[in-house]
Amino acid sequence: MREESVKGSKIGGAIAAGLLSLIVGLRSCTRVPAGYVAVIDKLGHVYEKELEPGIHMKNPLSSAIDMSVRTQERKETMTVPTNQGMMATIDVAVQYHLIPTEADKFYKRFGVEEESQEIAIVSPLRNVARDVVASHSPEDLYNFNRGKISSEIEEQLRGIYKGNGIELERVLLRGVSLPKEVTAAIDRKIKAKQEAEQMEFTLMREEKESERKRIEAKGIADAQKIIAESLTPEYLQWRYITTLEALTNSDNTTFVITPYDQKMVPMLPLKK
Repeated sequence: MREESVKGSKIGGAIAAGLLSLIVGLRSCTRVPAGYVAVIDKLGHVYEKELEPGIHMKNPLSSAIDMSVRTQERKETMTVPTNQGMMATIDVAVQYHLIPTEADKFYKRFGVEEESQEIAIVSPLRNVARDVVASHSPEDLYNFNRGKISSEIEEQLRGIYKGNGIELERVLLRGVSLPKEVTAAIDRKIKAKQEAEQMEFTLMREEKESERKRIEAKGIADAQKIIAESLTPEYLQWRYITTLEALTNSDNTTFVITPYDQKMVPMLPLKK
């Protein structure tokens, strides 16, 4: 009976040892999925070396915290003042990813809770967007300068995110809403500007056309002056005679009556 008890104790001990070994083995092995890195936390001590995707062995007393390094997007709708004190509602989005080699620092500073995204991503975005929009007019938000505003937000935000272990990819200013009366005033201003530009273009075109006509008229006048200077009485007489000669020698000519003065004799060709 005693032998059976001892034998049972040995079996129980072997089973317990086997279970303990299994648990230790499972705790010593971790798998990091694609698009993630793992931060090793050993009883409050965070290792600087992150684990890349794959199967890894670790200390069984350590925890492996998976952290995504994939591109993520965060959208925010906020009401901010312009430089004229008018309130504008903007829809802005940021695309970013965690820098893999900075995952340990991000974990130690912000953790992995939802609040960490709020502190590291959203709060800087709100502050920078508010400061940038406050330096621009409502017209800048309404027209093509919107891209410039996005670039300014991105430039200022990039350094802040970098310090938080985040790589900023893009800032997208997707929507802007202004009070109706402000929008109407901007539309009128844009229309007036377009009309002024159209008028300026028309005046410039007319001025160029007038210049072209002046140059053309001057060219014609110069040509006429040259021709007039070359039309001497002797030349005209010679030209008159050669023309009459050509007419008299033509087969189609039967009778020619020409004016004449004291210096010219009429030519009256008769042909049978």
